[in-house]
Order: sequence, then C-alpha cells, then structure tokens
Amino acid sequence: MDIENFLNEDGPEKIIFFNNPTFNMKAVLVIDNFIYGPPAGGVRLAPDITIDEMIRLARAMTLKFCTYKVPAGGAKAGIWGNPLDIEKKSILLTSFADAIESFIKNYLYYPGPDMGTDDHDLLKIFNIVGLPNLAPKEIGLFKHGVPVEELFTGYGVIYCLESIYNNLEKLKKEEVQNSQKPRVMLEGFGKVGTALAMSLDELNFKLSGISTLNGAIFDEDGLNVKDLLKLKSSYGDDLVNQYESKNMIKIPKEKLFELSSEYPTEFIIPGARPDVINRNNIEKIGALAIVPAANIPYEKGIIEILKEKSIIAFPDFVSNAGEVLAIYVGKAAKNSEEIFEYIKSKISEKTLEIIQGSIEVKKTVYKFAVEEALKVLNAKKKRKIKRLEKLNKRY
Repeated sequence: MDIENFLNEDGPEKIIFFNNPTFNMKAVLVIDNFIYGPPAGGVRLAPDITIDEMIRLARAMTLKFCTYKVPAGGAKAGIWGNPLDIEKKSILLTSFADAIESFIKNYLYYPGPDMGTDDHDLLKIFNIVGLPNLAPKEIGLFKHGVPVEELFTGYGVIYCLESIYNNLEKLKKEEVQNSQKPRVMLEGFGKVGTALAMSLDELNFKLSGISTLNGAIFDEDGLNVKDLLKLKSSYGDDLVNQYESKNMIKIPKEKLFELSSEYPTEFIIPGARPDVINRNNIEKIGALAIVPAANIPYEKGIIEILKEKSIIAFPDFVSNAGEVLAIYVGKAAKNSEEIFEYIKSKISEKTLEIIQGSIEVKKTVYKFAVEEALKVLNAKKKRKIKRLEKLNKRY
C-alpha cells in the first residue's frame, strides 16, 4: 500500500487495521480527525468494502459535523463480511467489539449503525465493551407505524430536496417548469428509503421509480407509496417483484437512474452504495438535481461532468444529516416532533445558505459546501497548531 495515496493535509489522522485469524475477522477503523471533537461514525459490514471507500466516508462525516457545527470528528469503521449470514455476523461483531473496546472507553471513537448494521448490532457492541448506556436509544414513538428514529435521515433529505425545489430557478438561472408534481427516482428501499417514500407522499411529490437488492421498478405515472410500504412489510426487498401497475417497467437495479434520460425526472436520490453516479451512467442521467441519502454517491471527478450537463449535484454531507442532528438535539427535545422540527429548520436553513453562497461566488454547490466546512475545520486546526507550538517551546 502506498500510504501517501491515502493521506492529505486534512487527514485521516489514523487508519487502524484489525485482524483476528481465529474468527477470520478483518476490519478497519478510519479516524479522519480529532480536531473538532471525539471521532464518530458508523460501522459498515459488507464483503466488498475498500480502504479508499472508508477514508472517503470518514471525511464525509468530518464535513457533515463541520457543516452543522456538531462538535465531533469524522470517523468510519468497516468489517469485511456478509450481513445476511446472521451467525457469522454475530461473531464478527463480537470480535470487532472486543478489538475496539479501548477506543470507545477512551473516547477515541463512537460507533453508530451503517450499511449492514443496525441499532441492535450497536447494542451488542456496547454491551460487550461494558457501556450499554452509550447504545442508541429507542424513543418508543411511531409515525405511520414506523419507529421515528428510523425516519430522521430520510425526512432530512426531503427537507433538503424541498428547499432545492423552491430555489431551482436561482440555481439553474433559468425558468423552470414546475406546474406538475416533481418526479423522483429513489435508490434503495430500506430504513431510509421507507422514510423518503413516506415524506415524498406527504409533500405530494411523484415517486416514479425505486430499487432494492432484488431489482428496480418504474412507472411514469407514479408508484403508489402506500402499496409499496405494505409490500415492504410482507416481502422485504422482493417488493419490486410483487408490485403491480398498468405502465410499470422492471429493470436491473443498476439501470434505474438511466431512465432519467428517457423520462422527465426532476430529482434522483442515491441511497445505497458509493459511486453510483459514475462515468458508466453519467451520459444517461438527465435529472435537474441529485440529492443524496447515501454518503459519497459521486465517483471522483464526476461533479465537474455533472456541472457541464447542468445537473445540480447537492452535497451528501448536507442533505443526509438528519440522524446526526437528531442525536445532537435528542436529549434536549421534549418529543419527536421537536426533533423533526429541529432537523427541518437546520437542513432547510443550511440548504438555502449553500445555494445563495454558491451563486454569489459562482461555484458549484458541492465545491462551495466543502470549502465552507473546511473553513470550520481549519479554524480549529489553527488552535491545535498554537497549542503544539507552545508545548514544543516548553519542552
């Protein structure tokens, strides 16, 4: 490994590898920085994660925390394994928890759920390290039959999307036809995807296409969200093979976004793996804007190509911050509605701020948002440099 390919002036500060040959547990913990606060980020469990992916995900957490001024550092952990192999997953989580015990107890890393893990897995990790009180807590409240803590990220994305929709003419610098319901394509229909569909339905936006691990479905007249939610509860990812409508098209999950070049589409929401907007499909993408629910959905170098195509590439670390904001405000909120209102106010305010700022300096919203987040990080970095210089002179 050429370590110089992974490090730059902003981080990561630490890349730690774990290997337990007894249980064939291989994992990595990337700590992007400690500058803004104790590092935090999800535990991803998948068979094909890469070091580059984990480093970029940790940086996305740094940008998210700095954007919303949440006093935490960016981090991300990854375990190589199959999340569907329940027995093997259990021992991998046990071995991983044992390996990172000192990191958690010394406030060097706070883990959260991510792709392949959930709150129950995190409870297992915190129980093993002897700190069950730090595990994510269930609020015990529901919205449309779904625990509210499963909805915060999805609803946050839609608050961002709604703000973008209301300011499309500013961003596009041209008149935008908005007489019809905005049409949205959604990748993924798990916890976050469910929340996205519910909130889109409440806004009366048209959900035209979705994908799951089992495939994708599209209907230019719009999919029936209530039917999708019912099928999800009964069939899981196979809901795409159970759903029926007059003009429905079934396609491979990787091809969903490519339909946006054939059918009018206002918004695309990437909600699964990294780099789903890439050089292989960019020529077949024709939406007005991309508003990510997943982290790092843009392949490196693709933002400039999207700019040339006049597609707004909104930053993932701004749009999908709902859960982070919910955790930050959760202890002070009296009820779940206060949490939703807090998420809406913060994300809507930040979205508008980034739109206006990017227009003023004539930069893409993505580049402007990154630069603004790094300004916050660099202000903290200067204080750390001064502290180290004092220590250097003293000793």
